[in-house]
Amino acid sequence: MPHAMVLLAGRYRLDSRIAVGGMGEVWRGTDTVLSRPVAVKLLRTEYAQYPETLARFRSEGRHAGSLSHPAIARIYDYGEDAAGASGPELAYLVMELVDGPSLTEVLGRGALAARQVMDVVAQAAAGLDAAHRADLVHRDIKPGNLLLGPDGQVKITDFGIAHAAGSAPITVSGALLGTPAYLAPERVAGEAATAASDLYSLGIVAWECLAGKPPFTGTPVEVAVAHRDRPLPSLPGALPADVAGLVAELTAKDPRTRPRSAAEVARRAGQLRDAMDSRSTLPLDIRFDLRAGPDTRRRGRMLSGKTAALSAGGLLAAVMAVVLWSGVLGHGAAQPPAPSPSAAAARTVEVSASSLVGQQVSEVRRQLQRLGLRVRVVWQPSEQDPGTVLSVQPSGQVPGGSMIAVTAAGPTHHDRHGHSDGPANGQGNGNGGD
Repeated sequence: MPHAMVLLAGRYRLDSRIAVGGMGEVWRGTDTVLSRPVAVKLLRTEYAQYPETLARFRSEGRHAGSLSHPAIARIYDYGEDAAGASGPELAYLVMELVDGPSLTEVLGRGALAARQVMDVVAQAAAGLDAAHRADLVHRDIKPGNLLLGPDGQVKITDFGIAHAAGSAPITVSGALLGTPAYLAPERVAGEAATAASDLYSLGIVAWECLAGKPPFTGTPVEVAVAHRDRPLPSLPGALPADVAGLVAELTAKDPRTRPRSAAEVARRAGQLRDAMDSRSTLPLDIRFDLRAGPDTRRRGRMLSGKTAALSAGGLLAAVMAVVLWSGVLGHGAAQPPAPSPSAAAARTVEVSASSLVGQQVSEVRRQLQRLGLRVRVVWQPSEQDPGTVLSVQPSGQVPGGSMIAVTAAGPTHHDRHGHSDGPANGQGNGNGGD
């Protein structure tokens, strides 16, 4: 495998190795032409020596490179190069570098709150929906392939590599393609991977996030067979019933009884997340920071990227300030009572993505906020004029107070005068950045 002095295609410098997997390695690198950090994923030579595998790897790299969604790590380039004067040919994908940990690292600190899990599921499902509509099945959804940016943005990685593995002729009899701990029952039985298979894997990821551990243990074959033949253990009883119900549907043994699409999963998980937001009296970022002890608070800051860390005394002072300010207002002109969070969530409003795309992000933000919706803007490099709205999700009838993701065109890399999209891929410094 290469070392840090390799310069692929005369422009991609390999700086340090981030991770090693079954298909190859991930390196932190630098695009010396555009002066930006990148992630470089290298296919192992034992796969690259087969022409049919290389052809599939190229094809999947092109397909994944055609996807443009905030929840999918972008692919910038594909190439084949020599590791040295007499070295073997290297097949590689160049991707955005995400500044954040993988979900695997986050789970190393314990289970997540239901609201956080639904946020991860909603974002990942929205990314999968974009892939499935492009006829691309991931095949290896797992915590290690879900990276979390500093603002909590989920990025799915390894579309090209995971799918290309299915065509490799070097697999031995009885080998399992994909990660057994997240493998759908029908795939264990030898059936082809489908969109429903990805949803099962996402459901197992959600199960593990809620329970703090995978549902089955043992050898890879034992775990795979358990997914095919055994029911999942029960989740913690304190979970909201709707959350447990969605996870149960995602992990149904029969793919025909799982949710109809990733879009449906994204919508339902987003609604559950937003409903949990509305039932709390604390702002989201404060709730995120106070849900457990000091170690967990640090995790909350890492995931949210903007948590306001309040001590118990600071929180009490903030609450008292609100009470006193309310009292001052009460002695002046009559103030209309603010609608309760539950009342706001009970009504629905219409979000027309088709009418909002193409407008300026400032105007779209105002329109959505007038509807009583919360807005998260995701900036994406684009050839369109900066500030132009590229997508709005979700669309249609949404509960009042929902979070709406607005993707807007940011300046191109040349316009940024060498500024990067964001640092880092996995191992605490992930793979991308908004």
